[in-house]
Amino acid sequence: MSFVKVMNKKICLLACLLAFSCFAGYAQADASDARLYELYPTQNIYTFLKLNTKTGQISQLQYSISANDDRMELNVNSTAFIDESLSEEGRFKLYPTQNIYNFLLLDTLTGRVWQVQWSSNDANRGIIGEIESNPST
Repeated sequence: MSFVKVMNKKICLLACLLAFSCFAGYAQADASDARLYELYPTQNIYTFLKLNTKTGQISQLQYSISANDDRMELNVNSTAFIDESLSEEGRFKLYPTQNIYNFLLLDTLTGRVWQVQWSSNDANRGIIGEIESNPST
């Protein structure tokens, strides 16, 4: 075999190894980005939603720049959708809607989706319902 062919094979092998190591490094960094809790801003400047990304539990956080009495954490959904030991961090995600009080909760493993509503009024706060898939489509 000529020297040029040997060098071409070595360069090709090196390029493949570098490309593979880049993909492996990206996948590893992506997996470590999952967090147990994530904060999601609402359109109300004093209100955030705190999501347990492993169980789907959600609480509403309110902060204040003046009175301590205005700082609070309220349950939106205190019931876990899945046993924490059977789940993984990053499983659940929240997505805002055009309605400032409503978010969609997505189970990224099963595809199930729930409509979530936050409010300072306890009667208006919680899981509104699951968005059922239409089997005819």
